[in-house]
Amino acid sequence: MANYSYPIQFPNSTSPEVEQAFDSFDDELKLDPGKRIQAEAFHRELTSRLKADRIISSTFLQGSFARKTMLKPLRDIDKVVIVDPRHAHLFTDVGTSAVAAELVETALRRYYPDATFSRTRHSIQMDLGANTFSFDVVPAFGADDGTTDVMIIDLKSGGWERSNTRTLIDVVAERNKVCEGLFIHQVRFVKHWSRQVLGDRLPGLHVEAIAFVCIDQPIGHAQAVAGIFACGAQLLSQWSGYMDPTGVDELSSKISNVDREYARQAFASAADRASQALAFDEAGNHDAAIATWNSIFGETFSHGKPVGGDYLRRLGAGAAGLTTIATSTPRTTPTRAWAPR
Repeated sequence: MANYSYPIQFPNSTSPEVEQAFDSFDDELKLDPGKRIQAEAFHRELTSRLKADRIISSTFLQGSFARKTMLKPLRDIDKVVIVDPRHAHLFTDVGTSAVAAELVETALRRYYPDATFSRTRHSIQMDLGANTFSFDVVPAFGADDGTTDVMIIDLKSGGWERSNTRTLIDVVAERNKVCEGLFIHQVRFVKHWSRQVLGDRLPGLHVEAIAFVCIDQPIGHAQAVAGIFACGAQLLSQWSGYMDPTGVDELSSKISNVDREYARQAFASAADRASQALAFDEAGNHDAAIATWNSIFGETFSHGKPVGGDYLRRLGAGAAGLTTIATSTPRTTPTRAWAPR
């Protein structure tokens, strides 16, 4: 564990029963392999078309799909397209980001006439239809300073904004390697909980950033998740904070004080519940431990174990434990986290 002192005692090991429950939970959250293959194939097809028309010189995927922390269903995919150098004149004048966006969008409309298009501040959204994929296509060019950063369109200012998204992908991959492949799974567990409890009050990249601060070594899923909840409650307090995993952006300052306190209370409540689950498991009451984890994560975690009965009644929450904090209607305004420098 790293960088927090929440008063929770972690046992050294987890029972096979709880480990199996987390493994089954992990299987429920994984992207469908067939969908991933389809998405990657479409990514390659789109890249080939844009390169053949000399619109772009290269592309790469970014976001949670690229970092392998995306939750199913696989739907929204972020794709950076590096505009071909022949269009370098687009990069110098005021308002050129809109010109670059038009260049790329015109090509996309020609390739996929049945798709639906819209724009955000940093991307062209191309929705291929229900039960397929939606791509956020981000026109960009490489930063001319020896870094791997890219300059992405900023349609609000009309200019270009630096993004270290490649570094972010590499940093998360390295942390996952240090944690022996466990980290990305543990991130997905907490992102699932956050989606259910916090809605869009806490964007997914914030959850990843909190986990990045809290977990820096291989540790079992139950202990790691309990640690992320405990650590997150501290990081979300008004006297603390957290950076993005690259250490460039202070993400904690980018959410409102109201949402931050709401999230802090939710993390603290989940940390208390997780501590109880660990204590049940350490005492040999594995069904109670699994039922308690179920009260945190919801039915997806049931693993065929009882989710009601005396265990949850003693916790004073019953099956409603999942939404003990988040009882109000979550916001529905779309939020997408970018990683600008």
